[in-house]
Amino acid sequence: MKRAISMILLLVALCSGGLDAAAKNKGPFIGMHPEGSEDEGPRMVRPDTVGGQQRWFRTSPEVTGRHFGGYEPFAAADGNGMGALLYLNDEGARAAMVMCSTFNGKLARILINGRPVDTVRIDRPPADRKITIISGLTLEDFKAFDKSGRMKRIGGDGL
Repeated sequence: MKRAISMILLLVALCSGGLDAAAKNKGPFIGMHPEGSEDEGPRMVRPDTVGGQQRWFRTSPEVTGRHFGGYEPFAAADGNGMGALLYLNDEGARAAMVMCSTFNGKLARILINGRPVDTVRIDRPPADRKITIISGLTLEDFKAFDKSGRMKRIGGDGL
């Protein structure tokens, strides 16, 4: 009987720990999705229009929110919201290096909170560990960055 009770308590503890970890995932929800090919199929790639042309981007991001440690906001030059420099952490620098060696010459779509905000050409890993988003960010995006506790604000224009 004692063994059954201890097993039940162990299962409850394990399940509640997993739920607690899932509840703590507050973002930031950033994804760099490299360009793929229509031949890869609907599970691997999704269509998107870039510059008036249909492109196919992988559904799984190569660089995600956990790969960034800070950001520096600035006003977008085109008047379309805000832009930001996103600072890669150590793991992010490695992920960017792998993405650049695997998808060199292709495009990558940057999604913030599920919304496409920018497209970049993949050529080489950033030596300064910065990814630039020119425009398309909102104050809510920066609030989500701050709320996550993962990304620290590093200077930038006043918000």
